[in-house]
Amino acid sequence: MRLTKLVLATAVSAVALASAPGAFAQRNNAASVVVVNYQRLLAESALGRDMSTKLQGVSAQIQQQAQAMQSEGQAIETEDQRLQTATRGMTAAQVQANSALSSQIQALQARVQQFQARRQSLQGDMQCSQIFALRDFTNRANPVVRTVMQSRGAGVVVDAASSQVFDPAMDITNTVMQQLDAAQRTATVARHSVSECQQSASAAPAVAPH
Repeated sequence: MRLTKLVLATAVSAVALASAPGAFAQRNNAASVVVVNYQRLLAESALGRDMSTKLQGVSAQIQQQAQAMQSEGQAIETEDQRLQTATRGMTAAQVQANSALSSQIQALQARVQQFQARRQSLQGDMQCSQIFALRDFTNRANPVVRTVMQSRGAGVVVDAASSQVFDPAMDITNTVMQQLDAAQRTATVARHSVSECQQSASAAPAVAPH
């Protein structure tokens, strides 16, 4: 499953990792910046592939629930058409004065709002599940990235997606992937409701203005 660029950028782009003091002493013979292709890491590592497979399972579950809502959507459309026919040629005041039609229209409006809220909730669940899964991936991958970075005597890791041109010798993606595959192959993926991401965002500490 493809992750949105926004979600990917939020989780893994522009990772700046401060190296240990001993690593800085090695910079005379090594680059101070190394590059990781996070897109490749997500797509090709065992951990990334496992995450993608499990997210597809979550997506299938959500799609089934969305499909189950189709009959409700069709029923709403049918009721809307019926009310349009029933109120054809009537002014807004005449419709309002007709208690039966007025109550039916209000009931339909409430029904539409509930339907739309449920559909948006399903979409939010998928996005939130992606965010949690990618967060887990990042937490597992970053220690490996840090280790390889320090072994190169570098102090900063840059995402290849944000670099137009760089020396291929600075690309540590293959090394990171080899070590990550040796240590982490099983992703933690579950369905998370959109409310979990909303709560997580509201609980995040505010950034003090500079």
